[in-house]
Amino acid sequence: MKNNKMKKWTIGLLCTVLVLPLIYNSDIFAKEDATLEQMITDHFVIVEEDGTTRTVPVEAVAAKEGDEISVADKYDVVTNIGGDIADVQTVETFDSKEEANEALEELAGSRSNDQYDVQPFDLSRSISTGVAYIKTSDVSEYKNVLTSNAGYTHGAYGVDAAYIGEFNGKIRVKFAGIVADFNRSDINVENYSSSSKVSYYMVINGILTHHYVYGSSRAYASTRVGYALDYLKPDKKYYSYDGHYFYENYATMIKDYQNDTYAHSVNKDKPYYNYYQFLSHRTTTSWQANDFNTMSIDTMGTTSYNGSLFKDLGKEFIKHQNAYTVNALLMYGVAANESNWGRSEIARDKKNLFGHGAVDSNPYYGANGYKTTSDSIKYHAKEFVSEGYLDYNDWRHHGPHLGDKESGLNVKYASDPYWGEKAACRAYYADGVSKDYEAETIGIITGLLKSCPLYKEPSTSSTVVTRLTYLSNIPVVIVDKVESGGKTWYKILSDTALSSDRSAPDWKRTYDAKHDYLYIQADLVQIVHEGKNDTTGGSDIKDGSMSNNATGHNMKVDGSYIVAESDVVLKDINAFVPNAVVKKGTTTIKNANDVLGTGYTVTVGSKKYTFIKYGDVNGDGKVNSGDTLALKQHIKNVKKISNKNYLKAADINKDGKINSGDSLTAKQHIMGVKKIVLK
Repeated sequence: MKNNKMKKWTIGLLCTVLVLPLIYNSDIFAKEDATLEQMITDHFVIVEEDGTTRTVPVEAVAAKEGDEISVADKYDVVTNIGGDIADVQTVETFDSKEEANEALEELAGSRSNDQYDVQPFDLSRSISTGVAYIKTSDVSEYKNVLTSNAGYTHGAYGVDAAYIGEFNGKIRVKFAGIVADFNRSDINVENYSSSSKVSYYMVINGILTHHYVYGSSRAYASTRVGYALDYLKPDKKYYSYDGHYFYENYATMIKDYQNDTYAHSVNKDKPYYNYYQFLSHRTTTSWQANDFNTMSIDTMGTTSYNGSLFKDLGKEFIKHQNAYTVNALLMYGVAANESNWGRSEIARDKKNLFGHGAVDSNPYYGANGYKTTSDSIKYHAKEFVSEGYLDYNDWRHHGPHLGDKESGLNVKYASDPYWGEKAACRAYYADGVSKDYEAETIGIITGLLKSCPLYKEPSTSSTVVTRLTYLSNIPVVIVDKVESGGKTWYKILSDTALSSDRSAPDWKRTYDAKHDYLYIQADLVQIVHEGKNDTTGGSDIKDGSMSNNATGHNMKVDGSYIVAESDVVLKDINAFVPNAVVKKGTTTIKNANDVLGTGYTVTVGSKKYTFIKYGDVNGDGKVNSGDTLALKQHIKNVKKISNKNYLKAADINKDGKINSGDSLTAKQHIMGVKKIVLK
């Protein structure tokens, strides 16, 4: 049976995925619209901030039928019904209309002159600052208020949301990046208090973690999101339901959401976007096959892999990345989560690392079977990602990244609102700062894209290759900046393979990054990550450039860092980078002989670097006994180094680990036995 590509059956993933019905053979076909019956798999994986995983059966956290009382079942006894509607007040709320009517009869027999009535429950009368809890007994559908697109989620995976209000009989909330309207029957709303179970973010030991609430019991789980942000204080709770803007106070956040602003967030002018969560699948990793294999061994804790199919599988991820230009590191993260590192029953028995085809009604027997695990990876890279979710003309396309419920694969791929975050989490443990992190420059096309044109060439008179319509928060990978026709343009990676003349999307062609690129007007894009491979002209120095100036002090550009090996002073930096502005916090360094320390900032044109001096783990610009003591305490878990810049400076040997080798190198440097040098 043959059919066009738009009619392929959509396949969901096991674990965190809300999968769609499937008929499997050599070709897989689906309905064109998004009205397919939605079913949920029987378990999901929680990724803790330390990288460990645990598998949780959905039934263990999902409410049984009748356990939840929806607001649709509730009724208010109200007073002052003869006055202004704004003055109507709730006397009491009841779980049924019958109970409310009984109370009304009692009030009618009283001597009060007030007028009373029974009305359907109105949250706006009883909730000031609210927390919304999504039902956990089944899938809940919603409408994205900004785009009007339909979506779905499940409270078993992420249960809480920020309550905004009630509009046209719908409950409006914010969660996982979007403002959404739910049916009353799918939401419970409670007044917020200090004891409320709500999600939050926290910087712990230099790592940004997301502590989210899931299931009917409102349990907490936590996931590593990224590295510490300079505007977030360590070990302090911050609230956010989009992961971009953070608040110290929950009620303040709710007020901003209600007023459609982020004015009172701690980073109102600098939204955060998780690098790996918003990285295009069309990029490629610098990791080699052995890097993946080593990561798998480290995670399993044994060279036997405990029966995992991940053993020696790195070459297959690289092979299919190179064949279809789908990032191997992102695929690896998804596969690790979905198959519990290749140890799930479906993975072992069916060579299916992604849970393709598994549905709640028939998870094991419904799942696709492959001859080899390589076939599973190939199918995911080619059919699912390259020719599916990354096709501009596919109804599932919401951007080329893992994403959340606002944009990315997560929108149509998974009911878990944090699926993209969990998959991205894997990349952080697999990668770290030294390899792929911030290799690419990522820009975000913010706001509602009613019809955002992407051009063949940097000109408004050029062919419009495609338009991004009714999408929001779409990332692009910027590969160059061009001045043309009095406008600034960004050259970006296309999500879809293009025709031979680059005039139209052509999913049938093999993707080629050198051929498949487009142009967008720069004023539509906000750069959120300036990568190591940045060519946008923000700086006069390039990644990897190195200076050995007159004083003999070696310095090197390393992505967003300038790293150094000696007692560098201001004049050394100025010899390396003319016209650089160097600051310690908010104080500008002006004395040519002032010693620079780890954590200082170096601004060159529009680009800002962080200065790192290897061995200086307290930011005083020196490498001495204070630093060796800090290293010793960190290694022995007496007092952990939490500042991300100090952590980078502590990895003196640049092997990705902080251990006795770094401490010894620091001691040898202090004693003059062997100086710290750049590799």
